[in-house]
Amino acid sequence: MNDGFWDRLADRVRPTDTLKTIENPRVIARAFSAALWAGAVQVLVTGALLAVFDEGTVAWAGVALAAAFLIAWIAFAVTGSIVVAFVIVFVTGTIGNIYVHVALGGYAYSGGIMLFGIAFVVVAALLVGKRAAMIGGLTYAAVAVILGFLEDSLKARRGAPESTLSTVLFILVLVGTLNILAPLIVYFMGRLRHEHDRAEALLLNVLPGTVAAELKETGSTRARRFDNVSVLFADIVGFTPLSATLQPEELVDRLNEVFTYFDSLAERHGVEKIRTIGDTYMAATGIPVPRPDHAHALATMALDMLTYAAPGPLSFRVGINSGPAVAGVIGTRKFQYDVWGDTVNTASRMESHGEPGRIQIGHATNDLIKDDFATSLRGLIEVKGKGQLTTWWLEGARRAVTLTR
Repeated sequence: MNDGFWDRLADRVRPTDTLKTIENPRVIARAFSAALWAGAVQVLVTGALLAVFDEGTVAWAGVALAAAFLIAWIAFAVTGSIVVAFVIVFVTGTIGNIYVHVALGGYAYSGGIMLFGIAFVVVAALLVGKRAAMIGGLTYAAVAVILGFLEDSLKARRGAPESTLSTVLFILVLVGTLNILAPLIVYFMGRLRHEHDRAEALLLNVLPGTVAAELKETGSTRARRFDNVSVLFADIVGFTPLSATLQPEELVDRLNEVFTYFDSLAERHGVEKIRTIGDTYMAATGIPVPRPDHAHALATMALDMLTYAAPGPLSFRVGINSGPAVAGVIGTRKFQYDVWGDTVNTASRMESHGEPGRIQIGHATNDLIKDDFATSLRGLIEVKGKGQLTTWWLEGARRAVTLTR
């Protein structure tokens, strides 16, 4: 079957609650089709075996069940409904299993044909849902009990079959059940691993690695004080009037392009992105893992940010400050790693009281980087909520800086 067939079938697939977490309907179509085909082959082989042992009347049950599996698959291909196809297979399969069980003389002689009920129940649990699995399980449990009471009469009426039939049939039933279930179990184990890896990746996108590890191990995290961190704020100059001239989609695309590049810079320099608020980008270093060159890392990143923005229409104000801060996770459902303290507030003022295309730094940052970076004194400025502060402009690197990360 070509790809076009699977694409059309995928368009018709109606996932059950169990399968809604699988994003690709084409995967559902292939997995369920494979289960139906495996079942059809299995009952045909079982019927052929019964024919070899001169159980011709019972052998036709295998042919009938294979036809039922084919009808179920056609129903699935036409309607896209897993439930409809499963009901067809379950009802006909249950009737067929009971018929073969009774015709061969009960549990002792039928080779455990009712074991196929296990496959039905597991397939229901994996592909249809808990309710279907419960109905299937209770049905087979009730049938098993009733057939148990009839065991002696069934044995007496049928008489012992050829000695090897029961053994060979039991092996075939066991192998067949595993043949149907193994691919589905392997597939769903793979899905569990995939979902686990995706959850890990999403968690690491939200939280730093060490914080994510602590959250997974203990179920919670605690805020920590760090004596030496650096915090950066970068803001697009004139963003409000610019946003009025752009379509919403174009505006979002522009921001995404800029901040995605800033994210790559943060990763390159070992900087922790904290968050974006509108057109403002916030990052920090020295958290959650202390590092001696925290100010150097942010200074290097800030210079790279301005280099990136220089040829384009956008201009940035950047501010950096260094000092102590408290960092931790806030929220219980939507986690956010954040930083608090006077160092953060001052870094924000360095940006908001800066100038377009320039990087303003506080005295603590200047003291840390002045031997390796060129800075120029701006002087005293009046900062809201802080009074007068002496600040510097970061002009560039005096020499190549090797970061410890």
